[in-house]
Amino acid sequence: MERGSARGLLLKDKSTERRGSIRFPLILDLHYVVGQGASREKGLSRIIELSSEGLSFAAERPLPIGQKVDVSIDWPVSLDQGVALQLSMSGWVVRSNGSVVALRIGRYEFRTRRSGVKAAPPDEAGSS
Repeated sequence: MERGSARGLLLKDKSTERRGSIRFPLILDLHYVVGQGASREKGLSRIIELSSEGLSFAAERPLPIGQKVDVSIDWPVSLDQGVALQLSMSGWVVRSNGSVVALRIGRYEFRTRRSGVKAAPPDEAGSS
C-alpha cells in the first residue's frame, strides 16, 4: 500500500481515535443538573457533539472530572401524532477544558414531554 494513499490515511486517522462510537455535531439546547440537595446547581447549555456513549457541551463553568451530571434535551423529532420527546441521561465528567465538558453517558432514555396544550375545563369537555 502506498504511504500517501487515502486508505492508508484513513487507517492512520482511525488508529488515533479513542472514541468507541461516532459523535454527531448537534445544535440543541440542553438542561443540566450537578450535585444533590442544597448543593444542587442547574444550568442551561448547548450540545456540541452527541453519541451513544458520550456527550460534549458548553457549560456555564468548568465542572470537575468525576462529577455526576443529569441532562435533559428537548428532542427535535416527535413520535406519531406529534408527541414531543425529551432525551434524559446521566453521566460523569471525563474531560473539562474551560467551559467545554465531555461526559461519559451511563444511562439514557427517551420520555414523552409535556406540551403546552391544556385540557378543556370539565364543564366544556362534556358539552357537544
